[in-house]
Amino acid sequence: MKKMMLFLILCLMVAGLPAFGDESPAVRPVDNAPSAAPDAEPWAARLIRPGDTLKVSVWKYSDLNMTLTVGTDGYISYSYLGYIPVVGKTVEDVRRAITAKLDEQYIANPQVDVQLESLPPVIFVVGEVVKPGSYGYQIGLDPLKAIAMAGGYTDFASRTALIIRRDMNGNETQIKTNLKKLMKANNERDKYILQPGDMVVVKRSWL
Repeated sequence: MKKMMLFLILCLMVAGLPAFGDESPAVRPVDNAPSAAPDAEPWAARLIRPGDTLKVSVWKYSDLNMTLTVGTDGYISYSYLGYIPVVGKTVEDVRRAITAKLDEQYIANPQVDVQLESLPPVIFVVGEVVKPGSYGYQIGLDPLKAIAMAGGYTDFASRTALIIRRDMNGNETQIKTNLKKLMKANNERDKYILQPGDMVVVKRSWL
């Protein structure tokens, strides 16, 4: 009798188990699953700024392949097409604009590629300085230091300068600077710290 009862209990236990080959229980999601791979083009969504360098390539038209620097006015000067506004746009925006203009005026269905090259940020010093041009940006750079980088004043320079600054949307701000006062008041220099892409314009003295 005891053997019979034990046999029945074992049968009931086996009947409650899933049959061989049945679907396995659902697997719980892993909390620490790896995140998505980083964007293969980290510059793709970045908005273009003055001083940036763009590399433009047109398939089968090597004469249209150019490396261009974005001016402080927010434009690039591209062969055959003239000046194109690019500040505040992405490289894809610029690619589409160049493609459309070339297709409309010169080449049917051009294959255009635009890349934003990673270069050190710059500032521009122009006007009455010895060596006007672009210079590498440095943290803490003020107009006086920038003018020194450009070789100092010419004989016709006034001691007034403009800091011209453009935001990502191309909006311009002009900051008038009295260089004589700035030279004497070190505590005022923090108000005139330059940003990448700024232009310092040293005015001419008419006296």
